[in-house]
Amino acid sequence: MIDSSFSNYATCFKSLSDELRLNILFHLYQNGEKCVCELTDYFKISQSALSYHLKILSDNALLIKRQEAVWNLYSLNKEHFMFPMLKSLFKKYK
Repeated sequence: MIDSSFSNYATCFKSLSDELRLNILFHLYQNGEKCVCELTDYFKISQSALSYHLKILSDNALLIKRQEAVWNLYSLNKEHFMFPMLKSLFKKYK
């Protein structure tokens, strides 16, 4: 018997299977909401490359995107069902 509730977990694990995406989440966990320009400076990657990864995380609702004027600001979605697991993981590296 296949449990369809695993589908949400599988999708989220796919989005977490990239080291840069985990580092983005960890950085936001440590530093709170950041705009794309701050993240590109911190990770030293192009805005298009960063946007690709942010979209994957946002599409899986792991991030909250907020627009302020012309800036897109990102923060962790603390209401996401995977947040307790991420928090537990990140506490080990703090």
